[in-house]
Amino acid sequence: MNVKFRMPKFGSNMKGKGWLRELVMTFLGTTISIVLTFGTAQYLENRQKVANGRLMAMMVIHDMDNTIETLTKLADEHEKIGETALYLMEDLNRIDSVSVDTLAWVLDYIVARDNSPLTYRLDESTEKVFLSSQDSWKSINNATFIDEVQRFYVIRHELYDHINSSSRWKKPVGEDAFNEELKKDLLVNPPVLLRKFLVEDDVKFFINMAVDSKQELNTYAYLFKQISDRCKFTMGITDEELTTYIETRKHTGNDVKEDELIGSWIVVKTTEYDYILEYASDHTYQQTSIIHQASPLFNGCIDTKYITNGTWKLRADTLLMVRKPGVKFEMDDSNVTPKAGMEQKAKDFITETETSGKEFAKSQEVQGERPRHYAASIDPTGNKIELRWTEPDANGNEVKQAHYLTKKKD
Repeated sequence: MNVKFRMPKFGSNMKGKGWLRELVMTFLGTTISIVLTFGTAQYLENRQKVANGRLMAMMVIHDMDNTIETLTKLADEHEKIGETALYLMEDLNRIDSVSVDTLAWVLDYIVARDNSPLTYRLDESTEKVFLSSQDSWKSINNATFIDEVQRFYVIRHELYDHINSSSRWKKPVGEDAFNEELKKDLLVNPPVLLRKFLVEDDVKFFINMAVDSKQELNTYAYLFKQISDRCKFTMGITDEELTTYIETRKHTGNDVKEDELIGSWIVVKTTEYDYILEYASDHTYQQTSIIHQASPLFNGCIDTKYITNGTWKLRADTLLMVRKPGVKFEMDDSNVTPKAGMEQKAKDFITETETSGKEFAKSQEVQGERPRHYAASIDPTGNKIELRWTEPDANGNEVKQAHYLTKKKD
């Protein structure tokens, strides 16, 4: 703060009431200066509080809209997969005419893969921020909005508590029952498992209730949509403003420069899978995917490597990658040791893995060039890159995706 005080001009040349006038003017000047300085600071502080409150409101509304999207997608999944499961359940002979991927999808629908009591998990991060920030409530200064938000969070908890505890929502095949089948044959496949499970009463009940489950989820999604719309209306928040807020949150870092991109980047590195991208200065790239295939049949892993090539180009914040046709396949089983009594099965497994890999690689020879556009940004250290894109899901809805690349150390 920089307040300039007006000093009085007291001297021998001041006569009569001149000194009094000078004293009053000095007092007024000083007082007005202080009022203006503190008033401006308070005004700016109040504006910031209002802005913070509005950001908090948009964050909460975004949380509502995310919940609506989650419930809607879950409802669609119950309908689609429920119809497929019902189709198979009504005639088990149909199992032979359905792809293995679809059978695995149905199997995953009815089998609980772990013993956790929470099948449907709730992200409470935004809720906790909102409920713990009393200052934000004061900044929002809208009782209707606050009431609607609290109502939303109460109802959402009730819904998740219900679907995580209700026997109607519980997956009918427990982890223990599933593991019992694996103990009989480690290579048991989805068709065999579905022929067993689809005749059980609990499974039939769960599949037959898929339509009701969908309706229940859509009912809550509609209720939350009403609450979200009411919150937007009472706060005067437009869809365009909310979209801008969401995009601002998603776009972090700076635009990537060509010299920053050139080099090797780790996309994924786990005990099961490695995914590496190498960008060259001549605007070509190489993508290497390594799968570390483990099995109960042997110790160690089979390493299957798939290598693709292409070209790249940067335009502002957009990275264009064009993959060329063809895939190079390599396999290394030198670290594999069959378990006792499993020698032949392990050998068959390795042979099948190699055959499938070669067939996949051959199928890619006839594929045309595949261009992909990514929104690219880099963090201040230059060691992390975010690549964002959208792609349609099984229902044709655009879903946002992202890769996070880490600079590979020399």
